[in-house]
Amino acid sequence: MPAHHSGLLRKTVLTLLTWIILAYVAALALGNGDVAEYCFPSVNILEGDLFVAALSPPAENIQVQVKGGEKEGYSLLVITNGSLGIPVFTDRVSMVQLIPESPLTNLTITFNANSTVKMLYGVLTNNYTYYKQVSSDYYTFSNGVLVILPPQISMPPGSSKITFVLNRISVKNSGGGFLIELPPLAKILPFAAAIILLVYLNAYAIVDSYYISMREELSRTRKLAVVLLVALSALIIYWLTNMVVKY
Repeated sequence: MPAHHSGLLRKTVLTLLTWIILAYVAALALGNGDVAEYCFPSVNILEGDLFVAALSPPAENIQVQVKGGEKEGYSLLVITNGSLGIPVFTDRVSMVQLIPESPLTNLTITFNANSTVKMLYGVLTNNYTYYKQVSSDYYTFSNGVLVILPPQISMPPGSSKITFVLNRISVKNSGGGFLIELPPLAKILPFAAAIILLVYLNAYAIVDSYYISMREELSRTRKLAVVLLVALSALIIYWLTNMVVKY
């Protein structure tokens, strides 16, 4: 598939998912005449990353409830009047910051507002590679990348309740780039020995053929044998690498 078709398809799918979530959120908000309720049922977050929800302008009477596993904890910070430091939220904001330690965490935020409140949420991470399939909206800070997740919504004056369901994704390395699982030493040593042997055989064949060609013209059979040896060795090294190193 051409690159521009792939990009267009991804944008179309993201747009469709955003509208579905907005419709779901709107339906919940209309379902309660006293408290407008909003639910974001599936937010994937890498282990150790910081979840951020921001309200602008700052809200009043903010209450936060976190439910996770019985033996799992969490790190929570509530800022009633602070600054997020991004262009879309230049004014003061209220923020809820959470690092979940349970595989599944329900975060509920309730508050009151005298005017329309804009809400955005996202993840502060050191591994933007994981989130770039979900959102291309991000801001870089000294302590990580803030990825803004869709959708961003506006809530009417009055009482509101927002629920996020956070799915913590466990990874061995969340520092960014490709995740590579290195094998134990018992597998690396035979693998390294095989690679060294193949490299030695190829080097010997090439050097020996070079010195022979200085004295006489190489036969067609020898040339073909050297080429086949190099090609076969490359295939064996590739096969061994996929067997030993898991990407």
